[in-house]
Amino acid sequence: MPLRSRFDLSASARLQRRLLRVFAVALLPLALAACNGGSDDADEEPPVTAPPPVVETPAPEPEAPPRNTAYLSAKSGDVIQVRIEELNPTQAAIGYDQIYYKLGRWQGDFDRATWAATPALQLDYLNRTVGKKFDDYCEDVGGAERAQKFQSIAEARAARLDQPDTFTCKDAPGTNTANLKTVVVGWDGNLYLTDGHHTFSSLREIFDGGPKLPVWVKVDANYSDLTSASAFWQRMVDERRAWLRDGQNQPITVDQLPARLGLPNAQEAGGMQEDRYRSLVYFTRDIAYSNGDLPEFAEFLWGDWLRRQAAANQLPALDQYKMQAPATPAQILAVSTLDKDILPTGASDSYAAAVRDASLKMSALTDTDIVFEDRNAASLGRIALVPGAASGSPTKTARDTLEELPRDDVKTSDSTPRGAGKLWFAVNYRTCGKPAAGTCWGW
Repeated sequence: MPLRSRFDLSASARLQRRLLRVFAVALLPLALAACNGGSDDADEEPPVTAPPPVVETPAPEPEAPPRNTAYLSAKSGDVIQVRIEELNPTQAAIGYDQIYYKLGRWQGDFDRATWAATPALQLDYLNRTVGKKFDDYCEDVGGAERAQKFQSIAEARAARLDQPDTFTCKDAPGTNTANLKTVVVGWDGNLYLTDGHHTFSSLREIFDGGPKLPVWVKVDANYSDLTSASAFWQRMVDERRAWLRDGQNQPITVDQLPARLGLPNAQEAGGMQEDRYRSLVYFTRDIAYSNGDLPEFAEFLWGDWLRRQAAANQLPALDQYKMQAPATPAQILAVSTLDKDILPTGASDSYAAAVRDASLKMSALTDTDIVFEDRNAASLGRIALVPGAASGSPTKTARDTLEELPRDDVKTSDSTPRGAGKLWFAVNYRTCGKPAAGTCWGW
């Protein structure tokens, strides 16, 4: 074979051998993998490789509830028109009997037989009852009283709170600011009521009122610059603008405050609890204390004091009096009075007797005696009852007020209409419902 041919063959063989070695090296990892990584134990698990670290995305912060922007710019002293449903309670309980008094008095019986034969007397009766509703509403929204009394029974029938063209207040609502209830603008822009829980609960419950009834209130403070609910409520507590006790006078948290004003009912959630001592204190007004320039929640402070007196056996507890069923209305409304020497007379276990006994304890304090924390009796309007006081004196007014509490609405001398007592309205309404129940009310 020629030399050149042998050289070429040898070079070609060498090239083939190099390529085979390259391929073998390249295939070696695959072969080892197929043989379990080259391990002598074919059943051994492959080594576990740690997964790459997971980077967690932080959860978004919960969104704050949207703010009510309607009142963010309201200033202290501003008068604003609102709906009752916009007002948030700053107390958990109310005196139901105070509400029942209002609901009983505001609803005269248009078909009452007592004065049906004498339209003038029937109209007088309706002005004292139905008319009182409009007088109270006009006063509470800063409009003084009604411009004039009803001139006819038809006019009284037509008048409705939710139809403002059917009645007229003497002044425009919001004019008399001293009569207005007060609110605070909260951290969320909503309105928190600091005075007027009983007034607006009564208006919410009456048939021609309700949650959407317009009312006028005065802004006492604006705390919408606070950044959280906790900061807001701490300030409210520090400034005594909230009463965090339930109907049994037990401490509660702000989360336990009711969501709305008014009484509980089966048709809607919420409503306020009953505090019986708060009712009792209401009926001692103008007997044991004057409702003048009092601090907020003054009646609850008196109620707390009376509870402590009862717990110390210095005053009978409420369950020792006939104040509710199964006692009859006649037993509940039995007259209890004070004579000119400020000694108890009349029934000893009626509702009026409970009012009388509580009033005597309250009046017996001195002006400097502490009622609650740093609140003394003078700051809470205490009336000193003086034996032998003259006509026109606070003591004589107190005695007359106590005597009138359970009286009915018919004058004994001539059977004409008269202003009935607060207890008479409250007890009958709790027992019977509105006066149109007729027979249950005694006519």
